[in-house]
Amino acid sequence: MTDARATSRSSQARIVALADGGIETALDERLGQKLPEFAAFTLLDTELGRTALTEYYRPFIELAAGAGMPLVLDTPTWRANPDWGAALGYSAEALSQVNASAARLARETAEHLAPDLELTVSGCIGPRYDDDDGDEHTMAPSEAERYHDGQVRALAAAGVDRVTAVTMSDPGEAQGIVRAARAAGVPVAVSFAVGADGLLPGGASLGRAILETDELTDAYALGYLVNCAHPDEAALGLNQTRASEAEKRAINERIIGFRLNAAHHGADGPGDAPDRFAHATLALRSLAPGAQVFGGCCGTDAPHIAAIADALTVEVASAVE
Repeated sequence: MTDARATSRSSQARIVALADGGIETALDERLGQKLPEFAAFTLLDTELGRTALTEYYRPFIELAAGAGMPLVLDTPTWRANPDWGAALGYSAEALSQVNASAARLARETAEHLAPDLELTVSGCIGPRYDDDDGDEHTMAPSEAERYHDGQVRALAAAGVDRVTAVTMSDPGEAQGIVRAARAAGVPVAVSFAVGADGLLPGGASLGRAILETDELTDAYALGYLVNCAHPDEAALGLNQTRASEAEKRAINERIIGFRLNAAHHGADGPGDAPDRFAHATLALRSLAPGAQVFGGCCGTDAPHIAAIADALTVEVASAVE
């Protein structure tokens, strides 16, 4: 390959970024860690737990470095908010320390394993409520801003590159986190979760949730992702036939990535094999052409992200031939 073609391939490969997989399920299934209340942040309290988190991150860091692609690493802090922390015996001060420690661990692990890697450390902020119980919980943006402010500020002070509101089912809560991030002066992204019907639990469409969040926060968010849904379910969310032109435009212009599940909602078993998962995830770009970040959520691990990297590498190689 000539130098010009090598440069072209490198520049095109860097248009997209990889992300890690489903941290909680991978810690359980690959590394044998039992997480109370599905809270990965509790592992930060022991040396053995920190080693498990490092080993969780390792294959994603090595994969991205080997592929020459940027990497977005989430901190293990999805549950590290006041209610879940209190349920696990953590004070507000202890939670701030946990969030800071999580941010440092993600960055230091990547810098140790791949010092030249283009890295984004994303401070992961999960929802206040667990809607798996069948109840729909909502928060006013002002309430959500107050509730999540401490975690946002702790992650920002620890030097994350951005915070991400993950598995958001309530637009009001997402709006509050964006407001808290703006007040703290840290970049933010929002990742909405959709159900088997492609809608948020309250019945809102993905496009409507994005529009409302942008309207009420002066479009401060860097963009939006979809996570914790199978690619087929995400496709339903992206392709709502009754969506307004404004909603369609929001999806077209504001979706920046996907971190999806290997299995459909309610399905038993491991879900899609890595190659099938990668194909289905990357096919969503036809509905959300601005998507640039590709990772996983429940039931996914390094093989799923490796399959995405392989597919992207083949695309880039074909484009420069």
